[in-house]
Amino acid sequence: MLPQRQEKRKSFRRPRRRAAEVLFGAHEQPVRCVIWDISDAGARLAIARPLAKIPPTFTLVLFKDASEQRHCEVVWTDARFVGVKFAEARL
Repeated sequence: MLPQRQEKRKSFRRPRRRAAEVLFGAHEQPVRCVIWDISDAGARLAIARPLAKIPPTFTLVLFKDASEQRHCEVVWTDARFVGVKFAEARL
């Protein structure tokens, strides 16, 4: 039996499989992503861009009408996903 991993998150993660977009800069086109799970403090994303080209901060656009956005800081990456924390309160 494998040992249980200790949960370090302060907020409960909710599973999601929802399309969203990320904005890397004012002059770049939005890039599609999928939110795999999300909490009040951060999210796990699959982004349609090579992980090596993801800047340390960006904006996550949660809805097509851009009514909800979050400033994100990259906390970790692996072969498939990017883990981010939300840098400030909801916009």
